[in-house]
Amino acid sequence: MPIPQGEVEMPTQSYRDDPSREIPDFQEEEEEYSFLPAHEGEGGNGNGIPRSDGYIGAAGSHGRGGSSRNCCEDIELCRSGYSRLSIWTRSMVMLTVCGLLFYGAYEFGVDEGEREGISKLSGVGNLVRKWKVFGGTVDEESGNGGRYSNSKNANTNSVANSNGRSNNEGDADNAKVDKSPIVYSGRMFTKEQLLSTRKSVQDLVDLLHDYYAGETTAKNMLMRSWQVEWKLNVEEYLEKDEEDNDETGNWDDDDNSTNDDDDDNVNEDNDNGAVDDGSNDDGSDDDSNTDDGSDDDNFKKKKRKQKNHKKNKKKHENNDDDDSNNNNYNRHLGKKKGVKRAKTIHNHPDNLTPEQIQQHKHYSKQRTTKLITTMAQALLNPLQDDFKIGTIGSSVAAGHDNCHYDSYESQLQRTLSSIFQSAGMNLIVQNAGEGGGCGDTHENQVFCITHNVSPDVDIIHYSWTYFEHGGAEKARESLIRWGQQMPKRPMVHHLVARGKANTCEGDSKENAMLDNTYAAYGYNAFCIQTGLYFGGHDYDKEQEEGINRFGWQQVGDGYHNTTRYGELEEDEERRNGLGTVYRNWHPGPLGFQIASDAFAYVYSMGVLMALELIEKDMDAGLDPRDRWFVKSTDDRGLLSTDGEYDETELMNFIETENKSLLHDASSKQRLLEPKLSLPPQTVKDMPEPLFCNPLYCSIPHPPSCINYEKPTYGVPGPTVQTQNEWKIWKQNNNWAYEVGKKDIALFKRWNDEEWYQKCTHLDACGGITASDSSQGELVFELPASKMTTGLIIVCGCCGKKVGEDMFLKNENLEIKLNGKVLNKSKMDVYPNAKCARLVKAFKEFDEDSDISKEDELLLSFNLKTNANEVKISHLIAL
Repeated sequence: MPIPQGEVEMPTQSYRDDPSREIPDFQEEEEEYSFLPAHEGEGGNGNGIPRSDGYIGAAGSHGRGGSSRNCCEDIELCRSGYSRLSIWTRSMVMLTVCGLLFYGAYEFGVDEGEREGISKLSGVGNLVRKWKVFGGTVDEESGNGGRYSNSKNANTNSVANSNGRSNNEGDADNAKVDKSPIVYSGRMFTKEQLLSTRKSVQDLVDLLHDYYAGETTAKNMLMRSWQVEWKLNVEEYLEKDEEDNDETGNWDDDDNSTNDDDDDNVNEDNDNGAVDDGSNDDGSDDDSNTDDGSDDDNFKKKKRKQKNHKKNKKKHENNDDDDSNNNNYNRHLGKKKGVKRAKTIHNHPDNLTPEQIQQHKHYSKQRTTKLITTMAQALLNPLQDDFKIGTIGSSVAAGHDNCHYDSYESQLQRTLSSIFQSAGMNLIVQNAGEGGGCGDTHENQVFCITHNVSPDVDIIHYSWTYFEHGGAEKARESLIRWGQQMPKRPMVHHLVARGKANTCEGDSKENAMLDNTYAAYGYNAFCIQTGLYFGGHDYDKEQEEGINRFGWQQVGDGYHNTTRYGELEEDEERRNGLGTVYRNWHPGPLGFQIASDAFAYVYSMGVLMALELIEKDMDAGLDPRDRWFVKSTDDRGLLSTDGEYDETELMNFIETENKSLLHDASSKQRLLEPKLSLPPQTVKDMPEPLFCNPLYCSIPHPPSCINYEKPTYGVPGPTVQTQNEWKIWKQNNNWAYEVGKKDIALFKRWNDEEWYQKCTHLDACGGITASDSSQGELVFELPASKMTTGLIIVCGCCGKKVGEDMFLKNENLEIKLNGKVLNKSKMDVYPNAKCARLVKAFKEFDEDSDISKEDELLLSFNLKTNANEVKISHLIAL
């Protein structure tokens, strides 16, 4: 079966490098993991482990110094001599031999028992090789609880490679097997922690199953309602590809086969299992995403059947007794918004050819593989103490019209924390959402991903529902691609505040293209309203009865009347407030809860699947890290900076904020990096861009940015070299800023300082500003080593359309690059009206440009006379 374009098939075990070697007995088992990274240290004795006893073949024979006749005489002499001994002497000889054999067996058993104990303690095998790391080793004598010490010359160990050699073949000292106990550098993930983590995951999963009235409904709402349904069943995931090849269009999820009742909301208007009928209301077929020119007769019959079904539906819809088939498109949320139902859902099996279905299954497996890999690498990385989820977005992400405590990010952190605590880690959910008052949109904020959130985030969340009015796929694709050039190659997950009744924006061809092209990078989206619809509640019937669950200030979503933590609230006003689904266009606490639960459920299942594979390696006596990590041999990866960030600033950031990016600046040596078994290994390995400008989104580094708005969690790229009298300004907001009126009244009545802090939103506009020529020149040093394209953007504050007047038409503002005044006629408004593009590209990429790349790039702003205020909120360099 051909592999779909853009898909990378995982290698099996490393014994593949030597085809002459005997294939281990577990080859068939390993074929199940063809999408997963392979071990580096397998092979040798049929069990994936090289021999350590020096065995080289059959027992050696004596030299041929005498004839066979003499040997026979010697044997006869020994026999006759033994027979001449007395019975007591022969008994003593036998006892002595038996004693020696027993003592040898005893010593062998003790030795093996000690090795097994070491293996169980560390969770890995005892066949190790030494390799140097920086950042320290476990210091048992120091009483530091197994944490790493600060020794920069410590040695740790790694499982030997498939040839039984050290990874450094030129090191003669490493050519011998080191039988010393395994020593981890940093945090150890032991079998005990694995079991504890699994229990925490299972407790959370069971809680969500109970809360959403059973496993089937919970999966429908939290897992199957995403833009692309997640396949998170261990047994199903590990099935061989050929067993997954179901050309009937039915999804091979065992749970679906038993979900006849609860899936009514999913299988609307179609008897053959389609989410919708796949046709337009006028009875014509929408072939935009299904007609690939095939002459397959069965496919044509299928389309005709769908067309006839549509006609019959229109003919009898007024007499249909099934309420789920009576679509009411006149629902209103608040004053304008309505929940619509998609006519055509791209990427659904009933709208795909058999070949497309098979390809879609591979996309699904790739997406799951990325999820598992993200979780496994975080759990096993000895130098990672924090699992980070970073959110960029609008006021929805910021949690406006609610307390910050009730935002989905805050709920997600509280929900998932116990799982990572069981693994000896902290969960950090960074909320860099920004209200619309600053003038930002997704178009400019995606450029600042490495400053808005930590550059080493494990997952990126993106939410700009009310700003995406055409062309938003460019920003999302850029973010996905830039994310893959960040240290941990984070997945991008998109939160949509609304959604359609039968799909999470899967009716968009552009969304379907992103889903398919970037499946291997884990891209997916969740919609709040779609998740609620997929639970089976009949919102359409309630709408006919005058109940609008998605109206402003509506309490109760049809399943619950408050959040889980609201059920514990004694204050009735607070308890009811937490049951609000939508405050207005912003979700309320109960609406945010299903978003939090959807992310928590998917990530928990990803952890559970990762634990299965980690435990399998531990039980086989293998180091589980060898499946997911390699020692760095190139300049990009988990622990290398490769010029990604200024080294001094990065080290300062690491020391104060981020212990998981340990990097020895003096030696330039790296520790572990993620195994390069999932794409991309380089920028060239990524698929061609669908929507974004290749000049900007096919680059080896994410953009560099300095953002003066709050909050930011990452590393600024451009730095201020000369500030003179320019002032840094930040909007001063009190605790009630963008908190709902009812909550403000409630907490004023409580008069509790702790709750004032919990309610306070983090976002605030900001900038560096001047309005007088006497304030001097502002000079930024741009990160020239990372600027591969030459793009320079400046954004203003505060407003959505300040870019042109503040920068392009401001005759009193002079902008220079390395002392040369930039020609404003070559500038334009980009990427939105808040910003101005000062330089499009270096002249090697743009024939109209007169800017060349230099080792040092200094960008300066200077006011000639007293003028209108210039307030810079962002400076971006690419």
